[in-house]
Amino acid sequence: MSNLKPEAFYRRNLPHFVPPGATFFITFRLAGSIPQHILAGLKAELEQRQAELERASDAPEKVESLYLEQRRFFGKWDAVLGAGHGPDWLRQPPVAELVAGSMRYFDGQRYELLAYCIMSNHVHLVLTPLLKTEQEYYPLAQIMHSIKGYSATQANALLGRSGAFWQHENYDHYARSGAELERIIWYVLNNPVKAGLVDDWTAWPWTYCKEHNPEACGTASRNPLDCA
Repeated sequence: MSNLKPEAFYRRNLPHFVPPGATFFITFRLAGSIPQHILAGLKAELEQRQAELERASDAPEKVESLYLEQRRFFGKWDAVLGAGHGPDWLRQPPVAELVAGSMRYFDGQRYELLAYCIMSNHVHLVLTPLLKTEQEYYPLAQIMHSIKGYSATQANALLGRSGAFWQHENYDHYARSGAELERIIWYVLNNPVKAGLVDDWTAWPWTYCKEHNPEACGTASRNPLDCA
């Protein structure tokens, strides 16, 4: 994992820190999966807290405080997704398989795919962009455009519909340490267990973990990173 500090910061509707070469936790969701009034309230709350932190915090504390505030925002945002608002097209196995295939397609070429979990209306994904040239990594925005663009086109054709399939914006967060990465991967894989859909993560057909070795694991409900 890269120890690079954030070199780029951009904002559309959600906050993003994008250090080149880092390992990312990304959540992307179906269009219409969060009601607009709820999303607007979450964003307003986040912006208010960010403004307060900008005024009150010293520079070193500000970075950490903003980071913690983003994590709180994600927790609330993800809880709304878990409530199951809007379409649930990813519940259909052929659609879920399309999405899984789109994430696996450039694994080892443009990025290293570490883990994913496909839920009914959103996807959690962990990956590390690879070097495109000696000095440039594949941009995360390009990677996500490819995954979402292909899967949206194919899924719409399969469903016999048109229009937006994915919400344009993603939530992404880079892992700042190996310990944090392990916590992220376990969070991703444990999503269907937390939702009460299965008793252990290996029973969910739409989860993947690169480091998981079933023979070494013994008990499937254990953290897969303890069984690599």
